[in-house]
Amino acid sequence: MLLFGVVALSSCEKSDQDRVTPEIEQGTISQILADSSKVTSFNYAGQTVTQINHYEKESGNLESFEKFERDSKGKLTKASTHNGSNHALLSEQVYTYSVKGTLEKTTSTYFNNGKEEYSTYASYDYTPEQNLEKKTVYEGTGDKAKAKSYTVYEVLPNGNYTQEELYVIDDKGQAKLFSTTTFSYDSNQNPFYEFAEPGIASSPNNLIAASTVVHGTKKNYKYAYSYTYDEAGKPVTQTVVKPNGNRETYSYVYGK
Repeated sequence: MLLFGVVALSSCEKSDQDRVTPEIEQGTISQILADSSKVTSFNYAGQTVTQINHYEKESGNLESFEKFERDSKGKLTKASTHNGSNHALLSEQVYTYSVKGTLEKTTSTYFNNGKEEYSTYASYDYTPEQNLEKKTVYEGTGDKAKAKSYTVYEVLPNGNYTQEELYVIDDKGQAKLFSTTTFSYDSNQNPFYEFAEPGIASSPNNLIAASTVVHGTKKNYKYAYSYTYDEAGKPVTQTVVKPNGNRETYSYVYGK
């Protein structure tokens, strides 16, 4: 799944994708380019994203795609990831909501050659303001499921998530802080915010820095993000500087 800004409902086969132009509303992001090569594209129904396509940078071939299914109220009920060449199902996530409408549980199933390999599920806690507060991940299903990790989130009043603490749970049920990640943002609109999947700590502004400390090794991994913007304040390029110093620039293409 797109997104830190960068990861839907369509049953079209690739041949259909190639000959049908996705419906794109004015101002919605339609493609992401890396070094002038298309690496991601988005299909829409109105302003609702229905499919995200990922391409190999060098060849331009479709590498994988994600399809999204929603209920009559627009809530995401299922997301599936498929192999780009043969459309084989790679994974599937099913979303369950509480009576208050907040995400309660996701069940994830992973496949290999059409056969189920394993399943996990996650539960979610929210603040009174409906911001994500905690995510707990379990391995297995039913009575055999065991909590393996949980993440605690801190969020500002404007909705930007500023910190994530990841705890790993050992076989004795003891939780240990594994890593802490802090984030900072600009003041411009994140073009991916409106269609971020539930259960993801998506922020309304664009990420400009992320720093992860792994407590066991005391290593610190830092990412820096910079942008250029159009007249409306939307980002049109994003440059990422990785912990090893490598730099990559992405271009955002919007519907007209």
